[in-house]
Amino acid sequence: MKFLVAFALIAVASARVFEPISVGPALVDTYEPIDTEPAYVDIPITDGGVVTAPVKPTPVVVGPAVPSGASPLVQLIVNVNVPAGVSDGPAEIKPDPVIVAEEAEEGPIVPVPEPVIVAPINPIPVAPVIIGTPIIPAPAVTLPEELN
Repeated sequence: MKFLVAFALIAVASARVFEPISVGPALVDTYEPIDTEPAYVDIPITDGGVVTAPVKPTPVVVGPAVPSGASPLVQLIVNVNVPAGVSDGPAEIKPDPVIVAEEAEEGPIVPVPEPVIVAPINPIPVAPVIIGTPIIPAPAVTLPEELN
């Protein structure tokens, strides 16, 4: 009897309604059917949505400019110190003598052939590689048919 009561309690506890887990981009309840029929309008449309008169372009009146804010976009900070740093006028630039390099002689440039000296290349002696005794695998042994 205790087994039957425990089974009934478990059945009642597990019989509650579970909400479906929403996975995917749209959150749609499962009990609402998706309507795929065309839209139906209950009231009659008199002209059927037809454009009855052509649309003519009209000129646009440009109004006055909108006043901008009082603060500027760029702020200049001028640091004015005592008048000791102020000059009377533009400074005069005194020309200095310039040293002019001597001009090169114009004419064809004759290439001077230089002798090509080939330096000998001494090859590096190759050290021999010592190879140990190779391990040769034992040949395959054919087993009798009884062991196969």
